[in-house]
Amino acid sequence: MKAIDVKNFKLYTTAVISIEWKQELLNVNLDLAMMLKMMEIEGLTREDVQKYSDQGKPIPFKKVVLNLFTDDGKPGQYYTDESFCEEDDPTVFYVELKG
Repeated sequence: MKAIDVKNFKLYTTAVISIEWKQELLNVNLDLAMMLKMMEIEGLTREDVQKYSDQGKPIPFKKVVLNLFTDDGKPGQYYTDESFCEEDDPTVFYVELKG
């Protein structure tokens, strides 16, 4: 197997992240700044995150609040992120970090 080193690149930080909430997996659109703020609010260090990553476990959040916006107040119907094409990609929910 051949390895290629990549440098002098641009990193786009919008990412589809899955959260487990009420025993359901939801895809949410979080950028790097939001994820760093979430770790700060939660009090997680880089070492904490590395430990979860090494163990293949999800990172638990108890202090952070993400806002999902409902569609016309209908329970269970949330706004999807318009930056993702629903025909090609899974449903991705638009969220904002509260606080």
